Amino acid sequence: MFKIEKAYATKCNVTRNCCSELWLQLLKKFRNRSLRIMSGFLTHKDKTQLSKWMSRDSQFCLLYKLSRDGVPPQRFHELCDNKGPTVTILYNTDNNVYGGYLSDSWGNTYVADNWGSTGSWCTDQRAFLFKLYSAGNWKPKKFPYICGETHYQASICGPCFFSLRTFYSNKEDKISRKNYYQLSTNSFFDGKRFDMKGETAQSVANGHNNVTDLEVYLVKDKELIVPWRETPEWNSQTLQELKDFVAKYEPLEEINIQEVNILLLGQVGAGKSSFINTINSIFKDELSCRACIGSEKHSITKKFEKFRIRDHSTKKYLRFRICDTRGVDERMSIDSEELSFILDGNLPNHYKFEVRSASTHTKGFVWKPTVMEKIHVVAFVLDGSTLNLLSKKVLTNLLEMKSLVVDREIPHVVILTNIDKICCLEDDNVQKAFTNGLVETAVNNTARVIGLPRSHILPVKNYEKEIRLKTNINILALTTLRRLLMFADDFLENQYDQEQENAQI
Repeated sequence: MFKIEKAYATKCNVTRNCCSELWLQLLKKFRNRSLRIMSGFLTHKDKTQLSKWMSRDSQFCLLYKLSRDGVPPQRFHELCDNKGPTVTILYNTDNNVYGGYLSDSWGNTYVADNWGSTGSWCTDQRAFLFKLYSAGNWKPKKFPYICGETHYQASICGPCFFSLRTFYSNKEDKISRKNYYQLSTNSFFDGKRFDMKGETAQSVANGHNNVTDLEVYLVKDKELIVPWRETPEWNSQTLQELKDFVAKYEPLEEINIQEVNILLLGQVGAGKSSFINTINSIFKDELSCRACIGSEKHSITKKFEKFRIRDHSTKKYLRFRICDTRGVDERMSIDSEELSFILDGNLPNHYKFEVRSASTHTKGFVWKPTVMEKIHVVAFVLDGSTLNLLSKKVLTNLLEMKSLVVDREIPHVVILTNIDKICCLEDDNVQKAFTNGLVETAVNNTARVIGLPRSHILPVKNYEKEIRLKTNINILALTTLRRLLMFADDFLENQYDQEQENAQI
């Protein structure tokens, strides 16, 4: 009898142990499933590869998951609109993993037409498509942007790239099948907007867009613990000190001139005129638009204009002029003779840039310019968010301009604009640019390409979407202006020393 009870007890223990082991397996499986629902399927290797393609040390935060959040596009927009850069990942039924990166935010764009309100095609030159896995095998490949529109913004659809579209319908039964979702194959990896590097929809996704899931991740830059550059205190006291410095600035006394001339040169759309408006806004205490701005294929600035800035509080003009010029693009630039005349003070204010270059016969040509007419400091204005897209021809033109500046021993810097687009800063958080590795990389790359010390690369954020002045944006702009004024004084010091030496001969 004892043996039977012992055998029964042993059997119960084995059964209990088996049940416990089965329960642990089920618990582990449920936990893994829950983690995947919350954190997504992207692996560390996937994230590292995507970060490499984006040239940024990134963190990935799951915003939207098709199997978790559902098909209605409204839900996608609720979770993903106006968040910043995102990566969209599709997992198809043949174990192919592919997707697209957008550096802009998703959103709802409406354009009224004869048929009512619809969406709008937009262009993001930093967008790209990619694949990570083919039939379950790791085969990463990036498909970079070529030209034209890259993505569609509308409330009626989910994430939609030109060559990788997803879903449009509000009704789940339109795309849902038993074990997968049947997504759009319109223009599916057609190579019209993105360079497919010889790949096709067949090689990337077996020719179909039937997916088991779709995920959208927010891409956030990792912040540095120590700022890569020493910065001022970001408060109202610092702002007032900077305004006072600029307001009280006077050119070198020995030279005896009323104002220094700051010349802005740079690519079309980089923000030369916007920088002028930003400075003017600070001293007007209201957003202003003295210099004409906008978005066109070629430069909006048609004239050489010397802008004077007036301090709203004292009604007095400040002791500098910011000189605007035509932007440089593939077809149009400022030729060497024209720029030489500008640097040397030969061309009058309001000189109009023509197809035919300036000459000594130009109306108002100054034959014997004094130090007052010359340029005293030069700022090359470059768009930090599209620096890697700068064409060889535009870069060559800028370097040729720099050579003329160097020949005249004029101090020069680079104003690096659109830093908020480099790392997706919020309105008044420009100070975070100095703990952002991507901005640091942009500064380092600019210094290398233009051939200047990194301390001469000055990041700014011009006013563009804001409707009110922001303390930190003002501090950053005035810090840059103070550096320009100090460099202008350096030029005047050299001029004065040269005059003294000549007088002794």
